[in-house]
Amino acid sequence: MNKSSQKIENFHKFQRNFKLRLKMIQDVKTHWNFICLMLLRALHLQVFIKSYISTHENKNTILQKLSFNNEEWTYVQYLVELLKSFAIFIDLLERNREFSINAIYIVYDVLFFHIKDHITVLKRKQRFWKRSLLKVLTQAQIKLFEYYVDVSHDRKLMYNLENIIDSHQKLNLYEQSTWQDSDYKQRYKREFIDYYARHYALDSTTLQDQL
Repeated sequence: MNKSSQKIENFHKFQRNFKLRLKMIQDVKTHWNFICLMLLRALHLQVFIKSYISTHENKNTILQKLSFNNEEWTYVQYLVELLKSFAIFIDLLERNREFSINAIYIVYDVLFFHIKDHITVLKRKQRFWKRSLLKVLTQAQIKLFEYYVDVSHDRKLMYNLENIIDSHQKLNLYEQSTWQDSDYKQRYKREFIDYYARHYALDSTTLQDQL
């Protein structure tokens, strides 16, 4: 539709009473968030899309195939809910002009819980598209864990130092429920003290009292 100015104008006619002139958003593989934005725009223009297709579908067999039923629109809405958390974090990180390395562990925690919650819900569902989505989410969870392992193993010292330096976090991050089953707090505290004493020649006992 976006490739034809005439089709765009015809689509705008259905929005006229609502004082809108919005186009559909097409996915751009080299840009993050575009799938979420594309689906979100489709949901926003759902009524106009239905009107446009019903008016032109007899003249265009491709449009007939693009006509969604209610369940398919529900699927789109569910995908938006899934992708929204990722889109929000990506947008925040892109807009942030300051150093944001201290947010990495928090972002991972939120996204892991987000995926886990949806997996828990989908395991109770029987519809085909929900069972299919469960498989996709399980793979997404594995992929996210691979990225997390890369951060927590190869670069954990760098991220830990930045977390503790952050005045809003310090060691509080390691007191959250996702970290309580281990000695992360004491281990990372010791790691920070040793690094600081080694590079800045400060007595570790003095620094321990300050933390």
